Amino acid sequence: MNQSEPENPSGKHQTDCFCGAIRRGLQEVVETLTPPESAGDHFREARLEFLRGIRDLVDHRIDHLSRPKSGGGTRIVVE
Repeated sequence: MNQSEPENPSGKHQTDCFCGAIRRGLQEVVETLTPPESAGDHFREARLEFLRGIRDLVDHRIDHLSRPKSGGGTRIVVE
């Protein structure tokens, strides 16, 4: 076995190619940018609170539109 061609678990020799280097680089970026579990929990809770706020705005607007319209003032008969 050659030193430049490590053996993978399947028993086949693999050569280090450009695509493999790109894959490893992207995998490192993804691992670096993945937030910890506690941050993920916080973001999920924040998303729920945001949606609850939107629901309150929609409910308020529905209530406003559902109110009976007032007469708009007093009618005066002009002669």
